[in-house]
Amino acid sequence: MNQDSNREDSTTEDVETLTEEYIPKETDVVFKNNAMRNIDILEDFIETAGANGKDNESQIRIVKYEPEGALIFDLQSRYDENANQAWIDVQPDLDYFDESAVISQDVFYNAPQQCWYMSKDIEQGFYKFHECRTNWEYHLFPIVDRTLTYEELINPSQENEKLEIAPFQFYDLHDIAIEIFLSKKDAQEWQRHFDADNQEKMEEVTDNNIIKLMQNDVNIAKVTDNKVLVTSCEGGLCEIYTEHSFQIRGFVVPEIKIDKESVVARPKEQSRSEVKTDSESFWSDIKVHVESLLEESSELITIYENDVTGISNDNAKLFYDKVNGRTNILRHLLPEDEEIVEEYYQILMVAELLFNSVHQGKYYFENGEEKKLEVLLEEEIIPLREELADLMSMIKELS
Repeated sequence: MNQDSNREDSTTEDVETLTEEYIPKETDVVFKNNAMRNIDILEDFIETAGANGKDNESQIRIVKYEPEGALIFDLQSRYDENANQAWIDVQPDLDYFDESAVISQDVFYNAPQQCWYMSKDIEQGFYKFHECRTNWEYHLFPIVDRTLTYEELINPSQENEKLEIAPFQFYDLHDIAIEIFLSKKDAQEWQRHFDADNQEKMEEVTDNNIIKLMQNDVNIAKVTDNKVLVTSCEGGLCEIYTEHSFQIRGFVVPEIKIDKESVVARPKEQSRSEVKTDSESFWSDIKVHVESLLEESSELITIYENDVTGISNDNAKLFYDKVNGRTNILRHLLPEDEEIVEEYYQILMVAELLFNSVHQGKYYFENGEEKKLEVLLEEEIIPLREELADLMSMIKELS
């Protein structure tokens, strides 16, 4: 009895160690940190294996790194000449994967599989198995451009030193995410479906987000073609800021480690207005504009709550323009003192998100979508204004 107990304890320890120590072979196909190694080996296999060809010899090993460890699949192409039938044997290897840490178990890797063929689905953006024993379709991992070197795989400690999330630095968007959302709620919903491998729901959230981007006149090309500022990363979401589009605040998923070498510090000459050299004077300016923004947004909230939607309203346009203009002023007040940069961006981010919601409210108000406006006021505009008011108390202490 005691011997069995000791054996179980030892096995648990071994699994925990192995999940950290697994080092792929040079020929393994590897997916890690949203990047791949040996893409050509995988795609050559897809082209001829299973129902795509009559190859009964090819075999490859796929290593997919998850938070719970290395999930391994040994693939063997099979062909039965007598039955004129081809398929792919999929043998999962969980020796380096901690199943106990997985919240929702995946039936695909709990037992050997037989799949008819594999594909690279450009439209959906995934490498997939088709017509398997337990799944009609199974998304293996997304199609990505970034590649891994073998050195990054055999020296994981060196990789961890090179890759980290560094808030308040600028990065290329494609280095840190595969989707961008204006709403944190949408980003969290997309990520939830991504983790559950629910492609249909992911596409539904993405389509709705595209509509919102269009309604808010967001120029995604300008966002993706320029550096974005990562202000924070938490719970699988990174919050970004960019001055290259009408909407300059959003959320990107999934959160991944960021290459230090891609970081670009904000140069001083990017400031488009005279920089305040005196901290007290800087906070004094911030205080004036935030107090005005609070007053003007309060007036706009009153109009959105009480006036009839769907008609021309000069007062609504006036206060919307004031909120827009005040937010634009805050964008250009960049502190020279690095010690207060983080506090400045906290204020700016809330002001930006408030304006984003106000702009969405403008659309609902002018198009008579009263119910949507009511929800937006309750869930976003009013809470964000209150959050900005709380930050105002912090400003008074700093100034």
